[in-house]
Amino acid sequence: MGSTLVETININAKDFTEHFLTCSTCINQYSSDSHEHQPKLLPCSHTVCRQCLEHIVSSQPRSDAIKCPICREHILLPRGGVTSFPPSFLVNQLLDLMVSQRRDVIPKCDSHTNEELLFCETCDKIFCQLCDQHQISAEHTVVPFSLAIKRMNEILSFKASKTTSCLDHALELVNNEIHRLDSSMEKAAEAIDRSFNEIKSYVENRRHNLLQSLKTTRDYKLKILNDQLNVILNEKSKIEIECSAFQQASDIHVLTQRIQELNDRIERMSLLGEPRENSFMKFEFRHNHALQDLARSLNSVGRIRVSSTYPPLCRAKIESPVANLQCAIHIETVDYNGNVRVDGGDPLTVNIWDSYGKLCEYDLYDKQSGSYTIIFRPLISGNHKIDIRIFDRPISGSPFIVDVTKHNNPLWSFGKRGRSENELSMPVSVIADDRNEREQVYILDPGNSRIKCLTIDGKFIEHLATELLVEPTSTGLAYRSSSSTFYLLDWKSKIITEFTILNSNSSTTNLNNSQTHINHQITCSLFNEPVQIALFEQHINSLLVCDNNTLLIIDNRTGDLINKIDTRSFGIKTIKAFTTNLQDEIIISDHRIHILSYDGKYLRQISSINQQQIVDVDIHITHEPPDLIASHHKQSSIIHQHTKSMNSQMIKGGFYTALCVDKNGLLLAGKCEKDGNAHIEIYDNQGHLLRIIDSYNQRLRRPCSLATTQDGCVLCVDLTTDSVRKYRYA
Repeated sequence: MGSTLVETININAKDFTEHFLTCSTCINQYSSDSHEHQPKLLPCSHTVCRQCLEHIVSSQPRSDAIKCPICREHILLPRGGVTSFPPSFLVNQLLDLMVSQRRDVIPKCDSHTNEELLFCETCDKIFCQLCDQHQISAEHTVVPFSLAIKRMNEILSFKASKTTSCLDHALELVNNEIHRLDSSMEKAAEAIDRSFNEIKSYVENRRHNLLQSLKTTRDYKLKILNDQLNVILNEKSKIEIECSAFQQASDIHVLTQRIQELNDRIERMSLLGEPRENSFMKFEFRHNHALQDLARSLNSVGRIRVSSTYPPLCRAKIESPVANLQCAIHIETVDYNGNVRVDGGDPLTVNIWDSYGKLCEYDLYDKQSGSYTIIFRPLISGNHKIDIRIFDRPISGSPFIVDVTKHNNPLWSFGKRGRSENELSMPVSVIADDRNEREQVYILDPGNSRIKCLTIDGKFIEHLATELLVEPTSTGLAYRSSSSTFYLLDWKSKIITEFTILNSNSSTTNLNNSQTHINHQITCSLFNEPVQIALFEQHINSLLVCDNNTLLIIDNRTGDLINKIDTRSFGIKTIKAFTTNLQDEIIISDHRIHILSYDGKYLRQISSINQQQIVDVDIHITHEPPDLIASHHKQSSIIHQHTKSMNSQMIKGGFYTALCVDKNGLLLAGKCEKDGNAHIEIYDNQGHLLRIIDSYNQRLRRPCSLATTQDGCVLCVDLTTDSVRKYRYA
């Protein structure tokens, strides 16, 4: 088997580069990537970099020929100039060879020249396997050092490229901001010109009015003086005529008489010698403080509005969105140093797309305190994209992808069966007290013989001091906010107690040991088993009591009967729930919802929903006020899916066990299905179903009382789970 002997020569890379790869004119290394130092081959076979050739051409008087800087030979310039000289192929080849040699160099151990160095990525250590007995195991990643260098170079190149790309992007953004700054300045300058042109028009109008007043005054004075002048001329003419007539007279007595008359006229004519009007007219400019006031006003006219808001640090907090319910986005702005901004006026750009790519409407509220609120109502479930920008630059996290759910789950839930402060036993009624800035919740807890007070956020405050008032047989609680009066009904004693809280004017949430004051107690001779009570909005001295499926309207001062309504005459055998609306109509329910007048006349009925009526819901909703009721998409597929899901809920049957009406006239009805689940339905005042609260993740079992709050939520007492829950519905 033959062998080949290869003779190798060690070349110093630095010396080689200086002698063969460096321009002898400017002493710069050639580069095949750089245009300035690109090697150019001259006809005399010498190589000079492009930059030097261009300098030689610009410094010589002749533009068609140059001298080689090495051999001084005259060389004609090609038609294209210096760039048309061919590149030096040999130098470019050597440059590529040197680059590849640098990349392919394999580090060796100083002591063992034939042993390649290794690199442990786990320990970050370079070692020779013969010199250093470095432990090599499955836990350690060991690669040849040359491979490690190659990897590091690749990572370095990638990171450098990425960094360069980021810097290019930053450069583009900053340049765009500079262009926008110039554009903003031009727009602001145009606005300044328009505004001050308006001010100039006011000044010009005032100047015109003063000149007009000056002319009017002069005309008035001139008319008076001209009238006086005409009188003088007429008198003069008369005297001249009379004198010419008497010059021929010879009667001395007649002449004497005429002379006497002229003397009298001379005395009267002396009055005509004084002008009846004067010529004085003068313009005064500093007769009052108007000029100073004008100067001060002008100093206050306009301002250059700027903002220190730094969009990349501004954050948005998005409430959990539910289809067909209002959702709030709260934005807090900060400056470059992270300090919270305290004023508003920033130009926000907001775009909200639903899952079909359709833009959603929204309302933007500037609180003038550095914070902003966006209110929108997603009409369908699915992922929504929300893009929020300030100065056309995205805030932190924008664009946001939020999942809009079709299920309405509770914001909070309070209570379970027990006797502690966070527990309930057979809760039957809930009311919301909005008489203070901090709304409070009261729960009738007869199983524990107490009334529990919570914050609107579901935090326990106290138990009212009603040990002698609340009995396990208490089943009804009502509240009139206008007079801060509570009404408590005990079915066993058949007594209705009116009471107030003594510290009801307090706006704090620390109401421990609040005392109650009993105003008076009443009963009615017709009471048999009164179980629930409701108040009228307009007939403030009337109480509505349900007693053995009969409705009794009594006087809240004396207990005297005002009216008795026997619902069995309307085919209603069992009253599951009842309430009143804003017009003092009486709303009662069994498996349907019935509406009666205050006088007990049957008005109308809200029936159970079938499939056709569910489809009609979407049609009716589009005609309702947008601040209360949201529109639905008219896409047939969405309507079909919505109809199918709602119909599956409604065909099960069941009873309405809780009713209430909010301040806008919307009717909320809690319905128990035969399968043991329950939900809350919301109707408008025409009886059209708007939406359903399904409480999907925390199922309702038996809603027995509802109350609405100021923030568009409903409180629901669930008797089966001994809890109170809060839901959004508006």
